[in-house]
Amino acid sequence: MMLRKQEIKLASILLVLLTISLFLDYIYSPPNFAAIEEVKDRKKAFVDYLTPAIIDINKQRATERMELQRLYAELKSNKILSYLERRKLESWSERYEINYQPDKLIVNAKKLLFNLDEIPVSMVLAQAAVESAWGTSRFVREGYNLFGQWCFTKGCGMIPNARTKGASHEVQEFDSIKEALYSYFQNINSHSAYQKVRTIRAQARAAGRPLSGLEMVGGLQKYSERGQVYIDELRSVIRFNKFE
Repeated sequence: MMLRKQEIKLASILLVLLTISLFLDYIYSPPNFAAIEEVKDRKKAFVDYLTPAIIDINKQRATERMELQRLYAELKSNKILSYLERRKLESWSERYEINYQPDKLIVNAKKLLFNLDEIPVSMVLAQAAVESAWGTSRFVREGYNLFGQWCFTKGCGMIPNARTKGASHEVQEFDSIKEALYSYFQNINSHSAYQKVRTIRAQARAAGRPLSGLEMVGGLQKYSERGQVYIDELRSVIRFNKFE
């Protein structure tokens, strides 16, 4: 009888978790932006839809960063971290593609502080708008890809119609907008191509200034083949739409 009650309780918990998961997938599933004829209304729907999710991810990063700052301060004061705290540093190092060195934890923590941080909502919105044509591209409709992110394994995504002859990249497919957003944050915060973005952010932190999308997009030269023209377009989108 006791075992039966435990099984029922476990089944109930799993049902609740499944319901929450389905609900989250639902709220992150994008509306059909292409069906919204008025450009002004489409843009508003796009911004209203994405902003809460971006803020949520930034809150998670802010919480993790506070914990990292605490660990860094303890290491600098020669305190010995617990096993779980060291595992946390190792896990973060793996996420942000930093070589974990258990005998150099202060170095690890300092490098992580450079990568583990927020990305301004204005920057995320501007890139999502430009890369997805305000949510109307087929890459969003078919693969939830808001940011034009590529993958290089055959069958990993969608083949662009205008792909250069001889090129092998595909446009990555995601299971949800939420997954695409997490991938974007991971990309900006870890890929070597965007170190300048992180440097601009670190300089703002050191000077005590709020993070600015207008400033940080200045490090995105390698995100697009258009280079400075792409950066200028992002800044124009941020200013025109009053994202910050």
